[in-house]
Amino acid sequence: MGVDSVAAVEGLIRSMRSVDLAPRLERGIPKFPTHPHMVIDPTVTHARDGYYCQSIAMAEHTGCHCDAPAHIHADKMDQTVDTLPVDCLIATARVYDFSARHFEPGETLRQHDILAYEERFGAPVGTGEIALVNFGWLKQYWHTDERAHFYAKNEPGMDEGVAELFRDRGVRAVGADTIACEIPIVDGVLGPDPGHAKHWLPNGILILECVARLELLPRSCFLFAAPLPIQNGSGSPLRPVAFF
Repeated sequence: MGVDSVAAVEGLIRSMRSVDLAPRLERGIPKFPTHPHMVIDPTVTHARDGYYCQSIAMAEHTGCHCDAPAHIHADKMDQTVDTLPVDCLIATARVYDFSARHFEPGETLRQHDILAYEERFGAPVGTGEIALVNFGWLKQYWHTDERAHFYAKNEPGMDEGVAELFRDRGVRAVGADTIACEIPIVDGVLGPDPGHAKHWLPNGILILECVARLELLPRSCFLFAAPLPIQNGSGSPLRPVAFF
């Protein structure tokens, strides 16, 4: 690609609107109940050390993040996050917005819901693309005080038909604004996990969780995200940016 082509790509990107899809990493954000808390410590300060630098300790699955196949499957330890191509999450994304449905914890999105949505709005997710499901959950329930526990222990999910549909479409990733993507959860009790266990991770389809601001996106956008190359990582924090 020549200089002119690079400039043309930059011009196109600069002409588009962008939306940050990661919630801010701060004290008290929701976490999966069995994961460690994120700790942010102002270790080095101007007053004491002459410059400023914080120390951070957190799980690989903190804030907006992706799950690699090794996260759930012991036979996929050759598919850790550091083995993923750097452009694995750079692709067209199709947004499925079900926030108006006001799902309750434990309710499930079904395959006919996805097909009806596509019939109404068009642009079905296809091979090599990313499916993003907006339940309106993060916008409503993401808090950093005692209410953070509700987000972490409750969510709607997706049934096996949805998991199979996205698998059969050949998507590269499925994401949602919930803490465990397709798994319905009620008061910390997990329901079926067809994407994690059967249809997505075992087939190299990545899972994105805690994706923010999906309500600001149109039906289609272009997603730029990259997992950190964590040695033997089960997943990685992300800062996805959507362009449209």
